[in-house]
Amino acid sequence: MTMRPLDCEQCGQRVLIEKFSAAHTSVQWTGEAGRCPVIAAQGRGVGHQERGCDVLRRRIDRAVREHALPESRIQLPTGDDIPRLH
Repeated sequence: MTMRPLDCEQCGQRVLIEKFSAAHTSVQWTGEAGRCPVIAAQGRGVGHQERGCDVLRRRIDRAVREHALPESRIQLPTGDDIPRLH
């Protein structure tokens, strides 16, 4: 699966999303995240663990519920199938 574009309903910022599971979402901003008014108001620097946009998070969750954004459900290798570095 590849990342899919999704626009924030509040500020219109476009991000690329890949949803791997209910707990794992990959988000790539196509522009400066600081232009999001929710993120800008937080005053947290890039990489801060609690930096994010609840509006966008709800938009992603709704897109998954409505099947507009599928979860890829990656099957990770287990046991002897796990690649080893020797």
